[in-house]
Amino acid sequence: EFLCIFSRLDSTLPRGEVRRRPPVDMGVGTCRLLMFIASALHLATLVSSLNTVAVFGGSGFVGRRVCRQLVESGKCEAVVSISRSGRPPSYYCDGPWVDSVQWISYDLDKDWVSSSSSPDTERERLHLPTIDSCISCIGNVQPKKEWTQLFGLGFDDDRLRYENGVINERAIELAKSAGGKHFSFVSVSYETAKTLEGPIVGYMDGKRMCEQKAFEVFSEDNTVLVGPSLVYGGKRFPKLGKAYRSFVESPPARAYVAGNDFLRKLSTTPVEDWVEKLIFSSPVDVDTVARVLCAGSLGLIDRDMVGQRRQDFYDTNGQAVMYPNALFVDGTAEIERIDGLVASGLGSLDVVPSMPKTSETSTVALEEENAESLFEGALVDKLPFLYPFPIILFFGTIFWSVTSQQFVQVSP
Repeated sequence: EFLCIFSRLDSTLPRGEVRRRPPVDMGVGTCRLLMFIASALHLATLVSSLNTVAVFGGSGFVGRRVCRQLVESGKCEAVVSISRSGRPPSYYCDGPWVDSVQWISYDLDKDWVSSSSSPDTERERLHLPTIDSCISCIGNVQPKKEWTQLFGLGFDDDRLRYENGVINERAIELAKSAGGKHFSFVSVSYETAKTLEGPIVGYMDGKRMCEQKAFEVFSEDNTVLVGPSLVYGGKRFPKLGKAYRSFVESPPARAYVAGNDFLRKLSTTPVEDWVEKLIFSSPVDVDTVARVLCAGSLGLIDRDMVGQRRQDFYDTNGQAVMYPNALFVDGTAEIERIDGLVASGLGSLDVVPSMPKTSETSTVALEEENAESLFEGALVDKLPFLYPFPIILFFGTIFWSVTSQQFVQVSP
């Protein structure tokens, strides 16, 4: 390329004249110098295109995989994890990639000074560097711990609205203050949203608040929402997840769902059974979700790949609710399809710069590690989900006794 530039100098001479110079003898040393300069320029171009990505909730079940994918993709100059616990325990994270992540312990609820606190002020307190994009893996659908009403299971809608909505809004404000241009978020699939929009209003309101905020701050083409139904993998029910997926994708299960859909369409007022659709929706592996989230934060997903978002949502009062028309990857089939499309984009570069090991760790990481939670913490605070079973068993027993005439006395 350099020789071509030199040769073009002849074009500046008047027509008909030829520059006369002795032949150039390109020695081995000169060739090596030119090759070194070209390689240095190529490496500088690669390094300048690398990204700094912040992962909120990076020490959680999905967030840990996201951090690992970002480091191993070779597309990031730095990966910053912001979570309440800071650096995860060693039994959750092993390998050289762990030391390439900057683990920051910060609670967007308790550590946030006040509701009127400025994102710039919080960023300075957090020591958050300038970033290119942000991924939020923050979400909570935990029920109340105390017994609620007859069946025991209940949800605090205000708390869910705050933890899924307000907390994520703060993460978005911090990301924008740090210079973020892309935002990826773990949402829920269309079937899941249709199922939960009535029973767990606070959870869906919180998700909608986060999506709307990201839509306003980053625009629809820079906001990627990944909507799984059930997520398994790692140490969290890997065999059960695969078995359940094999069941819901089996021909008998598909025939059952298709048959019910056909019968409902025969009605003059057909009604969708979204609970059935959610139960028979395929779960997705957590690593696949993590890769698609990473692709979204790196700008590898566009409108042509996902199309327009489905709507047709209503609140508890029957009023139409419009979700932001962001880049929405809906359900297991779409997540896996997008994963296949962006796989090459997440591959390693020809020259992968080594990410610097960070010495900044949270105080939590220096404390003695607790015992490993069963199934990566999947059962923590899940006891309230069992509350309805004794009541269901009680009423089921009464129903069986009545139908089988166990309470009928036959006079002699």
